Amino acid sequence: MMSQELLRREKEQAERYYVGIDIGYRTHVAVVISLKRFMTGGQSWKRARCLSFASTASGFKRFQAYLDGFSEDHHAFLGICEPTGGYYGATLYAWLLKRDYDIRLVDNSTVKGMRGRIFGYLPKTDDIDARVMTRICYLHEVVGEEFTLKALVQAKAEDAVLLALCRDNWRLKQVITRARNQFTQLVAMVFPELKSFFTGSVSSIAPVKLLGAYPSPAEIAAADAMELKAFLWRAEAYHHAKRVVELQTLARESVGVLPDPARAWRLKWLTEFLIANYAAQRALVGQIKVLVGQRTEYKLLQDIPYTTEVTLGTIIAATGDIHRFDNLRQYVAYVGYFPRLHQSQTINRTRMSKRGNRALKRTYFQIAAMLVWFDPHSNVYKDLFERKMSEGRGWYSAMPHVCAALARHVYHCLKTGELYDIDRTFRSEEHTSELQSH
Repeated sequence: MMSQELLRREKEQAERYYVGIDIGYRTHVAVVISLKRFMTGGQSWKRARCLSFASTASGFKRFQAYLDGFSEDHHAFLGICEPTGGYYGATLYAWLLKRDYDIRLVDNSTVKGMRGRIFGYLPKTDDIDARVMTRICYLHEVVGEEFTLKALVQAKAEDAVLLALCRDNWRLKQVITRARNQFTQLVAMVFPELKSFFTGSVSSIAPVKLLGAYPSPAEIAAADAMELKAFLWRAEAYHHAKRVVELQTLARESVGVLPDPARAWRLKWLTEFLIANYAAQRALVGQIKVLVGQRTEYKLLQDIPYTTEVTLGTIIAATGDIHRFDNLRQYVAYVGYFPRLHQSQTINRTRMSKRGNRALKRTYFQIAAMLVWFDPHSNVYKDLFERKMSEGRGWYSAMPHVCAALARHVYHCLKTGELYDIDRTFRSEEHTSELQSH
């Protein structure tokens, strides 16, 4: 009996392999270390030879041959990699999943901490990180040391496309905002009186188009009034088109300074840049609206105050299938607004986790900020915020509780299929006590 048990263990050790993959742009680094080597080889795993292969078809063939050299049974492997590869790792992830390899994702902080424990102050290298990831696999599966390893799964195509568009819109807004700030500064020098004509903003589409066609106050003053009126009308500045006389008067009396050649070039470039990107953003938002309008989840959430198709599209796409979360706490933790205990010597205080899905975390905060700080009416989110503030918390500590409450409400709607209605859906005493307890 004993010999049979030993043979069984030896067979298991010979058929189990751990793979660590460090994602790169031009090349990836991978290492395979067997269970037997971990259990009987002492520290030799630290010197395991790694494979550096190109992130191309020929490189993947080398990687496949490398894996097959250990075992042609794909189920004999447990792989691990970090999620920071982004697009760099997308093709490799798809390649591994297509071949049914068991691949997990691990946080960078986990790899960093384990690397420090094992290798101390040795410089970080791709080879070391790959070996550390195999060690994490072994400790997690065999020794029972707990690590948060997430299964690598491909998002549904409709969710991936919608989330990518929403993220692109957010990045585009950032780029446009920086350009608008620079444009506003230049206008303050070239035509400072323009802000009294376009009182909302001198960097919106109409004034940008105006200065793109008439780059100085002198050119605006010398333009034909009817032509200028028609131009503003085409720019959809209908109210301003009726005040052309006022605009030309401001231009004639302007104290603006003609920019030097460098600033003149920048003004011209910024006007062209903003006009092109305003059009791109309009087209992008239009595409997002079409996709969001086709989702059944949108109908459940569309009544959430201070949201648009873009914000709700981000929530829907980043959340994905709500049924992948077993309970409410899992979803709130996934968002990143789950309270965690922070201990530092004699100091004990509760703070919100810094982890979570960044897109969801940012979107929930944007909605909550409008509900708490800009909504003129009373609402449960504002009441919760004020209650947390009255407990002596700062706004930065109170706001995550509001975001968590909003996430719980969204979870309820998506899970039950009920329309969002704060006065009806969440009136129950049970939910009220849950909201207050957090």
